[in-house]
Amino acid sequence: MGTNGDIPTLIVLVLGDSSVGKTSFVHTVCHDQPLSSPPPVTVGCHIEIKLYERRDRHQNPNLFFIEFHDVGGSVQHKNSRSSMFYDDFNGIILVSDLTSRPSYDNLKEWLDEVIRYRSQQKLPTEFTSEALKNFDIPLLLVHTKFEESKATSLLNNSKSPNNINNHSFSSSSLLPNYNRKSVLANLLNCDEIFIDCYSKKQFSNDTPNVAKLNSFFEKMIKKASVEPVEQLPQFDWLASENHYIH
Repeated sequence: MGTNGDIPTLIVLVLGDSSVGKTSFVHTVCHDQPLSSPPPVTVGCHIEIKLYERRDRHQNPNLFFIEFHDVGGSVQHKNSRSSMFYDDFNGIILVSDLTSRPSYDNLKEWLDEVIRYRSQQKLPTEFTSEALKNFDIPLLLVHTKFEESKATSLLNNSKSPNNINNHSFSSSSLLPNYNRKSVLANLLNCDEIFIDCYSKKQFSNDTPNVAKLNSFFEKMIKKASVEPVEQLPQFDWLASENHYIH
């Protein structure tokens, strides 16, 4: 946890395969509107900042900067990105494409990559809740291309909620049954949201997506144990940054 002026800053790693929609998702969250066209492929890490305003029990506003580190998903940079981007963060958002089964399957590998770097120990073959019990980092799953996936359903067809290796797929779509979480969300004990990155309504006030995203932010705040400030600063804009791997 860092600070920007008097305002605490929390860092979120945004991880997932290349072209699943990480940059579009982050832009929508930070700017309250979707991109007008697909962004270029991220090389290295693209950073966006959101000013998050919360209310405590007495309804006093509290402010935090949420710094999204949108890490490029290129396989070519797998060996170098860990040491550059995985040292300092407060939460992880794992992003998959609802029309791509491999992008969902690979979320385990992304999380394994972070845990292996942080603990110097690779997860066992059995990716279970027991193996994750010491990884106490707030997590959120984001599944993109919702509109393209409405025709079919998936993710929950599993015999064991504690083992991602046991799930099966009946189609190429990853759209889950609305009555329960996906296998991976159950395993990680985290929320998940389903979005169309080019819709203006994805993160409107009082929507389930906003509630789950805010809950994720609150978990990070609680975990970081920081004291928020209570006055809104004056500023005109917040810059985005790009960090490149050479």
